[in-house]
Amino acid sequence: MNKRILVIGSIAIDNTIFTQKLPSAGTTTIADSYMTNIGGKGANQACSALFLGANVTFIGAVGKDKNGEMVLDFLKEKGLDARIKQSEKPTGVAFIILDESNAENRILIVQGANTDISIEDIDSNLDLFREGDILLTQFENSMETVEHIIKTAKERGMTVVVNPAPIKKFNESYYQYIDYLIPNEHELESLSKCSDPLKGCKKLLSRGAKNVIVTLGEKGSMLVNEKETIKVEPHKVNAVDTTAAGDSYLGAFVSKLSEDKSIKEAMEFASLASSYTVTKKGAIISLPHLEDLK
Repeated sequence: MNKRILVIGSIAIDNTIFTQKLPSAGTTTIADSYMTNIGGKGANQACSALFLGANVTFIGAVGKDKNGEMVLDFLKEKGLDARIKQSEKPTGVAFIILDESNAENRILIVQGANTDISIEDIDSNLDLFREGDILLTQFENSMETVEHIIKTAKERGMTVVVNPAPIKKFNESYYQYIDYLIPNEHELESLSKCSDPLKGCKKLLSRGAKNVIVTLGEKGSMLVNEKETIKVEPHKVNAVDTTAAGDSYLGAFVSKLSEDKSIKEAMEFASLASSYTVTKKGAIISLPHLEDLK
C-alpha cells in the first residue's frame, strides 16, 4: 500500500495578467489577457500529487469571504481530502504578471489567512502525522509554525520534504529534520550564499539536510547527498506559463516517493510532470493527471 502524503501549506486566489511587454516605472502597458484561478504553493503541490494518483491530505486556511467559498468549493470538486481552517483574515491572494515573450513570471503575494495557521492548529491535527508517511511543506505560512511542522513530522517518524519558497529567515538548527530540501536555483543561492549549485547543495548538506534537490529550469534538476550526485535532464517543450512548474515537480516527486520508487525515478517523473505544466496556463488547472503523462 502506498504511503500517505500530508501537505501543509498555502492557498491563494491567483490573479494572472498575460502580457508581451512589462511596464516600466511610471508607465502603463496594455496587457493581452487576464485569468483568475486557485493556487498557492500548498494547494498546488497537494493537487499535483493527488492528480497523479497519490493518497493526499491537505491542511490549509482561507478567510470567511467569497474567495474562501470559491476555494472550498474548488477543493471539494477536485476530491482533495482537506482540513481547512476558516480564518478572520482574508483568503490569500497572488498577483502574477506573465511575460509571454519568455514565459517567465513575477509574483506578489498577500498571505492573508495563510499566516493564521498556528502551532496549536498543527497540534490539534497530530492524528495526521503518522509514522512512515510523507510530510510536504513550504514557507508560505508563519515560519514559527513551519519549523514546528518540520520538527513534529520528523519526531513522529515521517519522511520530511521541504520546499523553501518563498525565501524567509529559517532557523538553521531545523535542517537536521529535513530528508529532502527542494529549492529552485534562486532559492538555493539565497539560502547557501553560493552561486554554484553544487557548492550550494553541499553547504546545505553541511547544515544537516539529508538530500538537496535543486530545480534548474531549462537545465533540469540535480540531487546531492553524502553518497552521490544525480543529474536529471529536462524535457524540451514550448513553455507558455511557468506558474506552478515547481509545485508540479514537488507533487510528482512525493507521489513517486510514496510508491517507494528510487530518488532518480521520482526526479525523472517530476521532470516530466513539470514539463507538461509549463505548456498550460494557470496553476492547479495546468497540473497533469496521470493519464496525461502516459
